[in-house]
Amino acid sequence: MKLELNTKEIIPFEYFELSWRWNDAHNPDITINEKEQIKVLSSEEAKRMNKAIDYFESEFNLIPAFDPTDWMVASSESNAHIERFRMELQQLMQEFNENIFISWNRSTVVYTTKEIFIKFWDDFCYPSSDDVTVISELTNWVFFYNHIEVGRFWKRKK
Repeated sequence: MKLELNTKEIIPFEYFELSWRWNDAHNPDITINEKEQIKVLSSEEAKRMNKAIDYFESEFNLIPAFDPTDWMVASSESNAHIERFRMELQQLMQEFNENIFISWNRSTVVYTTKEIFIKFWDDFCYPSSDDVTVISELTNWVFFYNHIEVGRFWKRKK
């Protein structure tokens, strides 16, 4: 199953309610080119996309076709912790070359590359506030981040 994006429903990045996470004060390392790779979906497109994502958010639906990892610590309390988890994500996603959807809630979704997500995962996943679902556009894997700084990766069975 492929999640199809309606490219006419991409809105300017500056209208994104979470765009401050990638401004110069919060993230001076992100380039303009990298920001341009974060495609913000309109609230209508986000709601449409979440109808499909909802299916994958149920462990009951995942268990027959996906294998989970154990819950992993996804701490951003230090640069060492951020880098350690970045390396875990990179290893888990290395065999996949597809873009991803990142959903915070029914009306807040972006479309980007797995490389952007891996590089800036701690900007996409804030402790204490964010519960995030990340899904590959070909639905080969799903990653869940919980605001208590843990994550779980589900990979489609071969």
